[in-house]
Amino acid sequence: MDADNVEELLRHLDARFPDLSAFIINEKHELRRYVNVFVNEEDVRLGNGLTTQLKEGDRVSIVPIIAGG
Repeated sequence: MDADNVEELLRHLDARFPDLSAFIINEKHELRRYVNVFVNEEDVRLGNGLTTQLKEGDRVSIVPIIAGG
């Protein structure tokens, strides 16, 4: 899937899987607290967030945080 950054990738995924981005991005247009997004094993929150640039061959992982007690 061609995308210049994480946000664009999420838009492409949302087009294929309607409302998916609602589970990933909040009303403030930020990643939800219970979802991590990694590009090549690097947490995008530690970098440029949704504007993290992508290049061919990058691996993007969307990982829900699971907690228990």
